[in-house]
This record gives sequence, C-alpha cells and structure tokens, in this order.
Amino acid sequence: MILALIAALLLGVLSGTLTGLAPGIHINLVAAILLSSLGSLTEIPIIALAIFIVSMSITHTFLDFIPSIFLGAPEEDTFLSILPGHEMFKEGHGFQATVITLYGSLAALPIIILFSPLFILFLPFFYETIKFLIPFILIFLSLYLIFREDNFILSLTVFILAGFLGLATFNLPLKEPLLPLLSGLFGISSLIISLKNHNEPKPQSLTPLKEIKLSKAEFKRAS
Repeated sequence: MILALIAALLLGVLSGTLTGLAPGIHINLVAAILLSSLGSLTEIPIIALAIFIVSMSITHTFLDFIPSIFLGAPEEDTFLSILPGHEMFKEGHGFQATVITLYGSLAALPIIILFSPLFILFLPFFYETIKFLIPFILIFLSLYLIFREDNFILSLTVFILAGFLGLATFNLPLKEPLLPLLSGLFGISSLIISLKNHNEPKPQSLTPLKEIKLSKAEFKRAS
C-alpha cells in the first residue's frame, strides 16, 4: 500500500511536470479524464488517485507559467502583452520573472494549506445559498462584457459564435471534447501568435538569486 502511494505521488509529479510545460493543457481537464475513467480503475485505491491528482495539481501550478513567459510572449499590439511576465521577458528579464513567479507559488502553498479546511467547511453551504443565482450572474457578466466593448456588434457576434462552438463541441461523439478544444484555443493560438512575431527577443540576463527582488511599483503592476 505504501509503495502504491509513493508511486502515485511520483507519477503525479511527473504528470504535473508534463502538463505544466505543455502549453494549453489544463490540469482540470486531465483530472476530469482520470475521474471519468474510474470504472476501469477499480483495482487502484481511491487514496492513490487522490494523491496522484493533488501532486499533479501542485506540480502543475509551479511550472505552467514557464511556457506562458517564454513561449507565449506576444507583440505589443496583442492582448497577451499585458501580462507582467511577458513584459519582463521583452525587457530581457525572463529568468527573473520565472524566479519571482516561483517565489509566489511557494508563498501561496502554505496559505492554501492553511485556508483549505475553511473552504471545505463553508464552500458547500455558500454554493447551496447562491446556486439559483448563478445563471443570472453569468447572464449579467456576459451582458456587461458585451456592452463595455467599443464595437458592440463585433462583441455580440463573438459571444454568439462562442455559444455555437460550445454547443457543437458538446454534441461531438467524444468522451472528453474539452481537452482538444481548450488546448487548441489557448495553447495553439498562443504558439501561433509567437511564431508570427518577427521581433527578435532581447538577450535574457541571468541575475543571481539574492539580487532578484520585486519593487513596490512592480508588485502593484502585477496585482
């Protein structure tokens, strides 16, 4: 039993490394595929599957920013350029952005562990309280996003096309249609944008770890 748990932990770390470094593959999709296959995994203890998913999720969060910074860096006129990691990469500080993001992940880990019991206790009650309001909240947010755009017709057209794309996707004869859909929308699109860039990135400087600090101005900009 102990060996099975250790194997699940190591496999989770390996899988999280692969999903984190591969653009467009979200950890939730992998977990959904695994959970949907529980019927064929009856010989594997549930605790081992839980350890696999948790270790994969934690590892993924530590690594998924690396392809975002180095592979998804856009030109100035693209919407992705607002991300602080991309800005630092274009200034020649991509490695520094990676270290700062890693520090953020390390700082967030104990906070998540501390507040997880509270979430487990209160989130089910909170969800049951607002469950009937969720459709209205989504409608309000959708209308807000549509009307705040300068080009209302274009925004509405994109919204309607996105709805048809969702309907078509869920009617495909696939067991997990969201994996190829979201991988294509978020992963492949970012890579294509990067490949179309003709600007050569600046040489990346290697700053010693003890000299990497986040100023107050940079912290506010990142927030």
